[in-house]
Amino acid sequence: MFRRSETTRIVGLFLAGLSAAVLVAAAGPARPPAATPKAPSADAAPCEAVAARAREQLGDAGWSAEGTAAVEALVDIVPEAPASAVPEAQVAGDPAVRAALGLGSRDTPVEVRRLPGSEVYEVSHVAGSAACQSLVFARRTPGKPVAILPSPTLQGEMCSGGYAHVGRAGGQPALIQIQRSATSPSEAAASRKPLVEIRVTPWTGVGWGRTCKVGLAFRAERKLADRLCARPADCKAFEPTAGNLASAFNRAKAQDALNRQAPAPVRYFPEGPPKGSEAALAQVKAYLAKAQRPLPLFGGTPTTPVMPGYSEDELDFVPVRIDGRAYVASVGFPGIGWRQDRSATLVTLFEAGKAVTPRATYIFTDSVSGLESAKVELARD
Repeated sequence: MFRRSETTRIVGLFLAGLSAAVLVAAAGPARPPAATPKAPSADAAPCEAVAARAREQLGDAGWSAEGTAAVEALVDIVPEAPASAVPEAQVAGDPAVRAALGLGSRDTPVEVRRLPGSEVYEVSHVAGSAACQSLVFARRTPGKPVAILPSPTLQGEMCSGGYAHVGRAGGQPALIQIQRSATSPSEAAASRKPLVEIRVTPWTGVGWGRTCKVGLAFRAERKLADRLCARPADCKAFEPTAGNLASAFNRAKAQDALNRQAPAPVRYFPEGPPKGSEAALAQVKAYLAKAQRPLPLFGGTPTTPVMPGYSEDELDFVPVRIDGRAYVASVGFPGIGWRQDRSATLVTLFEAGKAVTPRATYIFTDSVSGLESAKVELARD
């Protein structure tokens, strides 16, 4: 394509009646024709099929309704075999398999799945409060001892939101790893990173092939999902303030993700906190800390399943005034211990005085509203 100055000069020459040879000389050497886009490599073909399925078969409505749970529909994972299934039960009890998993007891439960079209079995074990998965692969050939096979390279720890199982991707037998980011949809969108990554390692018939991966990025949507209050009038009175606090908190977290920085203090109000609020802040902080940061629900049950308390990390206490009265709001993510759910934001309004009195709790959810992109590449590890 010509630059604007080149195009102007060529048009002028043409209007002057100069020959085509002069035009070519004025324009400079001809540019080579644009290269034809490369066809996807055979190594990336299973991931290209998964990405196409994500773009074409699951519209925005499907992603909005199912969230990241919809990724399971993009691949075909083999279900766990029943405990009585043969030869799966024999593989599960094999001493070499148990030793490879580090299981001393034959009674420790494991899951067994057969790689489609093969004599290869995945044996996996889930343990710990974070539900961490370990797995081995074994080939069972009649008349021979069970052989432990090398495992493909897996990404990160397979705990909580991550796991790997055999199945099919794009119709090809493979090991499929699904890894969800610990960030919220808004934070992932801000940092321009995929919220979900699907890694596919195909089975060639004699061993594992090259791993490809699909990074799924989403558009995000935040909404008020639940409000629970001491009195109905409280819900209405405090809701605008709770919404403003949640928005400020989440904007800051998304900015932290974008800049890849440690969490920074959130500026809830440009003018700073109200004067004389230090005593109320200290009182509410002590109240929550003593009870291990519970989430006041006022006898109700949230429609949104969340952990029943505030995470101790990134928990803010904000003094506010509503209709001339002083309150303290707690703003943070739900969590238990180190476990934190960043897809929800909690806001509780407290009234301080002779005693601390919770007045209203709001739960804001951060969810996907549609697919932004599905990018395919070959893994480098």
